[in-house]
Amino acid sequence: MKNIDITRPVPRMRTIPQVKKEFPDLQLSERYLRSLVREHKVVCVQVGVKTLINLDSLFAFLNGQGA
Repeated sequence: MKNIDITRPVPRMRTIPQVKKEFPDLQLSERYLRSLVREHKVVCVQVGVKTLINLDSLFAFLNGQGA
């Protein structure tokens, strides 16, 4: 069996409702977050019916650095 090199950090991912709940100061609506996902402005992963948003990508977008 090969040794697996796990040096990359695990990305911080949250569902759209979790983003809204954990970061209320951002005042982002679920509709706006879904539009960011639909327009590919943030990195996300579809897992079944849930969409997981990469928090680093979201914060980079909000800081004007793009996805």
